Amino acid sequence: MSLGFNLGTEMFSTTLSTLSSTGDASHEALRFTYVDYGIFVSLLAISVFIGIYFGFCSKIKQDNVEEYLLGGKSMPKFPVAASLIATSVSGITLLGVPTDIYAYGTQIWMFVISGLIVGFAMHFVYLPVFQDMQLTSCFSYLEIRFDRVVRLTASFVFALSSLFLVPVVIYVPALAFSQVSGINLHMVTPVLCVVCIFYTTVGGLRAVVWTDTVQFILMMASIFAVIILGVIDVGSFAEVWRRAERGGRLIFFGMNPDPTQRISFWCVIFGLTTNWIAVFGINQACIQRFLAVPTRKAAKNSLKIYIFGLIAINSLACFIGLLMYAKYETCDPVTTKQVEKLDQVVPFYIMDAGGKITGLPGMFIVGVFSAALSTMSSCLNTLAGTIYEDFIRSCVRNASERTSSTIMKMIVVVLGIIVIVLVFVVEKMGSVIQIVVSCTGVISGSVMGMFTLGMVSTRANTKGVVSGVVISISCMITLWISSLGKLQYDFLPLRKDGCSEEILFNLYNSTATDNIPSASENLPYIFRISFMYYSLVGLMIFLIVAYPVSICTGGGRVVDQRLLTPFARCKNDISHKLKLTAKINNDRLLDDSTKDKI
Repeated sequence: MSLGFNLGTEMFSTTLSTLSSTGDASHEALRFTYVDYGIFVSLLAISVFIGIYFGFCSKIKQDNVEEYLLGGKSMPKFPVAASLIATSVSGITLLGVPTDIYAYGTQIWMFVISGLIVGFAMHFVYLPVFQDMQLTSCFSYLEIRFDRVVRLTASFVFALSSLFLVPVVIYVPALAFSQVSGINLHMVTPVLCVVCIFYTTVGGLRAVVWTDTVQFILMMASIFAVIILGVIDVGSFAEVWRRAERGGRLIFFGMNPDPTQRISFWCVIFGLTTNWIAVFGINQACIQRFLAVPTRKAAKNSLKIYIFGLIAINSLACFIGLLMYAKYETCDPVTTKQVEKLDQVVPFYIMDAGGKITGLPGMFIVGVFSAALSTMSSCLNTLAGTIYEDFIRSCVRNASERTSSTIMKMIVVVLGIIVIVLVFVVEKMGSVIQIVVSCTGVISGSVMGMFTLGMVSTRANTKGVVSGVVISISCMITLWISSLGKLQYDFLPLRKDGCSEEILFNLYNSTATDNIPSASENLPYIFRISFMYYSLVGLMIFLIVAYPVSICTGGGRVVDQRLLTPFARCKNDISHKLKLTAKINNDRLLDDSTKDKI
């Protein structure tokens, strides 16, 4: 399908959302072929088969808690790492990151540094503690370090945030699929959710990990196919870079310290890093997989693969954004109303550029859905474990391992039904992506603070931690709600001087409203703080409250040194050894003096 043919049709006078709800034959050019549908159905079939295999055919049965949640702690490191990457990279990443690069430039690409910091933090601070404790739920740590109130608070917040995130993760790629297939969104979403619920329920963590691995491979294949096709279309990597430079998209070191800037170098290094540590590091889904490998060495190797893959796949998504800008440098589909809003540029680009190769659009949409399904399945499996361990186990203390496994499978089904219902709610929420990023930042700072303060300080106690969580989340919710829907940022310059006469004619005759945002300078300064800083601000508020309150209420007491991160243990161990050595020497001196007297 050539670009010239596309530009010569009437459909570009409407939006892609109109395309998804109409059956006009003139729209068929931008819809899936039978090959695309075949690829999509194959993904669902493979996922179902993996669930059936591990649920009914495998010699290893999913009939106990350790097997269902941790894969018997015998999972190979590569599938675990691939599952971690697939879980962390949702459809929002594959659709949102390229869009961000297209409209706002490459500053967010400095997440390379954030990823490395996350890797070091996990390797040296958090992972050693979780490995030493070997707990099914990372929230169990908070109960041992503080008490059950802290644990239940963290678990409740995690469950709510996950139930809010998963419907968005499913909704975004379902919307893209609806646009390129013409199938109603509400017919697509339940089918996908049911498939995901099935293989997660019957197959446990093993099915989730291996399905994630297959989905990760498909996702990477689709990304590389789109990149190769895009580079060929533009001419070369160098030409992509030149066009991005002409358009002012190459921004890596924006050093403006103003926190109201949407994104800057400091925003990424401090704000995004804090968010990533909480979301990709101190996360039950991640910890659950690191504990699913048999040895510490395998866990550390999985962490290295995970961090490298996380950086690599996000970088590839960034490059897709540059490819889109290179193709639409002089004829932006947003300002010319070829798409209704910015979020739809990626599927528009895939169908426009990728439609030349049969099956490529289907492969890319499959990649997007692979990311979404992996995130959903991991969240369901993790939430089932968290809810059972923290809220139900105490009520069924005498339950057998088989009964416990059955209860968790039932929890997965119930959670899946809730997700399906919430997708219909998400559809009414408007700009969901920025809402999700902001909402994640509202709670992630305090969650990171609970674990970090508990691991690095012996003085932290329950009163301090609970006070910090309550005040931090209260302040961040106030900040979030006050700025909700009001934080608007100007795009970098978008051109339309290279558009054909037909596109311009359709633009001037269009009744669509202008969707390009404007700056929000009328908001009070405090409410104009970039949503990228929310995690950092939440963490700072938590620490400012939690530590002094802990000190003023008598401090804490750590009996088990495994509850502290290694560098915090060293000080206590050395002090303990010095005291023990002094006591031994003193006893020897007393013994010698006693002998002399005798």
